[in-house]
Amino acid sequence: MLAIYSALVDSGFLPLLVVVAALLLEWIIPWPEKAHPLTLLRLMALNLAAKVNPSSPRTSTQRRISGSLAIIVLLLPILVIVSIPLLLAEYPLFFDTLMLLVAIQFQPIRRHFKALQKALKTDKKNLARHHLNGMVLRETDKLTPMGIAKAAIESLNQRFIYQQFSILFWYVLAGGLVALIVRMFFELSQTWNTKLRKNQDFGVPAALISQILFLIPQVFFLFIFSLANNVIGAYRSLKSVSQTQHYSTYVKAIIGGSMGFQLGGPAFYQNLKVRSQRVGAIREVRFADLQRSWNSVNQTLLMFLALLTLILAIMFKLG
Repeated sequence: MLAIYSALVDSGFLPLLVVVAALLLEWIIPWPEKAHPLTLLRLMALNLAAKVNPSSPRTSTQRRISGSLAIIVLLLPILVIVSIPLLLAEYPLFFDTLMLLVAIQFQPIRRHFKALQKALKTDKKNLARHHLNGMVLRETDKLTPMGIAKAAIESLNQRFIYQQFSILFWYVLAGGLVALIVRMFFELSQTWNTKLRKNQDFGVPAALISQILFLIPQVFFLFIFSLANNVIGAYRSLKSVSQTQHYSTYVKAIIGGSMGFQLGGPAFYQNLKVRSQRVGAIREVRFADLQRSWNSVNQTLLMFLALLTLILAIMFKLG
């Protein structure tokens, strides 16, 4: 076993093998969402927020300080517990792979997206909205079939960026523990989402750290995505985005421009209308675009793995 492990390390392709193994295991092994460690993290985050972010009047500064301390109180004990096996293990590769497997959880999104696609095909709008609720925070009860499809496509791409692509990116750079930390920050930013009134200040620290952690891998994803689809369309759409827009609008612009359909527009969160620019192409989203978007996400992942293989091969040859 030690000889095999040493050979893999010496080959330089160990990160690629771990990534592929984790992706296959995440795809194949049914892991109930209720039994997943990230579900426990979300529950702990909700309970902690209920205690340290009460509805009683407080200043924005106090709420942001509470949000910062909540991150430390929640994540520090977890990181200490997780780090102990890594320090004591004879073969840390096992725990490294396990942490990556936990961090790239994507089964719930995959399941909801495919079920939504099937529901829209059979004209079951309420069922489609139900599955969309498992993917988005926004209100869905007034969405038309086209609106449901558009929201699903936006969520699929954004969730893939945050829940798999960026995690794999950070794993290759820094290992399983860092990948898990990045995913935990994403979960906190979602659980304490600043689009909800109660979290507008409390969730800011988690949101800011997440934006920093996801900036570079997000740009990398969009670059590969546009190369795989339509670079010119992505560039034209990106140029049309107003400078006052949130950074997520730029993401939608590149995806919509690359795919040739329109994304963005207003959305409701707790009866509050959040306006964003309509970006991408002129054409509205169609039902067939759901499958096209699914294929494009997988194609981008394959291109990332191919690029990683090439980089590791060059490094091995130079080394």
